[in-house]
Amino acid sequence: MNPPRVRGRWPCWVLLAPLLIILVAMAPWLSERMPKCLFYEKTRLFCAGCGATRSALALSNGDWFGAMRNNFLFVSALGLSGVWILASAVSEKFPEVKILRVFRFRFRLWFLWWILGMLVTFTLLRNIPAMDFLQPLSQ
Repeated sequence: MNPPRVRGRWPCWVLLAPLLIILVAMAPWLSERMPKCLFYEKTRLFCAGCGATRSALALSNGDWFGAMRNNFLFVSALGLSGVWILASAVSEKFPEVKILRVFRFRFRLWFLWWILGMLVTFTLLRNIPAMDFLQPLSQ
């Protein structure tokens, strides 16, 4: 006997919803057991990724301020990426809207260099004592 066939595609949220529920349920337990950043352990300097995991857990609990406080760059990049993906999907659906063509992704080498420059700049800024508001809450 063959398994029943599903017509059409399953929405992505149907598959991701159980994972999100598990993450939200385990967030308090996970936050106590976060691994330390290896770069921070060896150099006592914060890298661009320090606090990103705590930031993701804070976002899963709806704590936007805590997420921004742990890693501002991660939350900003996540939000901008979401807007970009949404606008790109809309521009594919409605190609006659010319303003949305800006959001169609075309790989350019300068974009990679720009991202690398942002990561290095953020890393340098968060290690300056006067910019301590960019440092994660706890290590």
